Amino acid sequence: MSRELHLLAFGNTRSAGPWRHPDIDNSTAGVRRALIERAKAAEAGGFDALFFADGLNYGPPATWPYKITEDFEPLTTAAALSSVTEHVGFVVTGSASLAHPYHLARQLLSVDHLSGGRTGWNLVTSFARAAADNFSAAGVVDHDERYRIAEEAIEVVTKLWDSWGPDTIIEDRSAGIYNDVSRIRVPNHHGRHFDVAGPIGAARSAQGRPVIFQAGSSPTGRDFAARHAEVIFTSHGTQRGAREFYTDIHRRATLAGRERPPLVTPSLRFIVGSTEEEAHRAERAAYEYFSPEYQAAWLLEVDVDVTGADLDGPVPAGAFPDGTETHQTALAGYRALAADGSPTVREFLYRTVNGWGANVVGSHEQIADRLEDWFTSGAADGFVLSDSGLPGQFELFVEQVVPLLRKRGLVRHEYRGTTLRDHLGLPVPQRDEVSA
Repeated sequence: MSRELHLLAFGNTRSAGPWRHPDIDNSTAGVRRALIERAKAAEAGGFDALFFADGLNYGPPATWPYKITEDFEPLTTAAALSSVTEHVGFVVTGSASLAHPYHLARQLLSVDHLSGGRTGWNLVTSFARAAADNFSAAGVVDHDERYRIAEEAIEVVTKLWDSWGPDTIIEDRSAGIYNDVSRIRVPNHHGRHFDVAGPIGAARSAQGRPVIFQAGSSPTGRDFAARHAEVIFTSHGTQRGAREFYTDIHRRATLAGRERPPLVTPSLRFIVGSTEEEAHRAERAAYEYFSPEYQAAWLLEVDVDVTGADLDGPVPAGAFPDGTETHQTALAGYRALAADGSPTVREFLYRTVNGWGANVVGSHEQIADRLEDWFTSGAADGFVLSDSGLPGQFELFVEQVVPLLRKRGLVRHEYRGTTLRDHLGLPVPQRDEVSA
């Protein structure tokens, strides 16, 4: 089968700013409806999965006046949405450095079973002090140590997922024996960070294991992703930077002894219109509703401080520390955004709505051209797409851009399987493999 462009989209429907739009229902019932509509639209467009980002805290206190609620917990959200869909996958974020691996393994495998094998785990290492404070952690550990914890966490989770094999359940009704105990693998893991006896009582997933996503972009994070990730979620403001990352990940995966490198799916924020003029009108609306106060307050979590600065003045030179142990890639990405074209603080903050990733505004043809260019030039295997948060934008992408991509032979016309691995073209891992 020829190479195929993979489409994923952020499942989170809540963002700071667009909630003020008069056509958005901010009630709990309204959020539920919006999530269901988004999942069904993604499935109608043949998307591989919805991607649910997450934070284990409500954010810095300075964001609280502007921040919406009802951004539901990803695992329970995915379980609920799986009951109203048949094909689209769900990638849920789980912290390998704060959440316990036994809980992670059990919850993720449960959602995978409930969805019929459509779940992925976006493995993150939590950097926010406020998140650590919610988990009895004595502060945030340094960057590289978080990855050492993650190395052990993924080992434990994998052992637990592999507790049951395809031949463990014998279901001998006459003898009353359900499991062949000799075929249960008991992890009995005793490591530096975790002691987990196991096993978990769950049959093997329909797709072998949930798909491992990972978002590390620092040197340590890249090495980790090259060893473990099946799909990498990343952010790059330029196509050149994305190509360099893509090439580097393939090199590191080869050095790690992998026959197949991870798929690379950068974030891309789009604003689409039937014409370029219409798209720019939509962008002006998005700019009107975005919240610079929220963005400035949120950036404090990654050690970028523009609070109190003149929104229509230049980005202060002292906004960025020389280094950080929170999120090194984010700091570098935001510094680059602030240096590109000397934006005002307000303009810089608008750029950060998609983190430090790429943005494209244009007609459906222009959006399709951009996706195709990145894909064919070796900058991406697909994208995790986000929109402006305003009503109708995601549906417009499904209705106008997806048919163009199908016509060009870049994306499939229909699902060819039932699991997330089927959608992504990934093999089913063998039980005796320790990593992807």
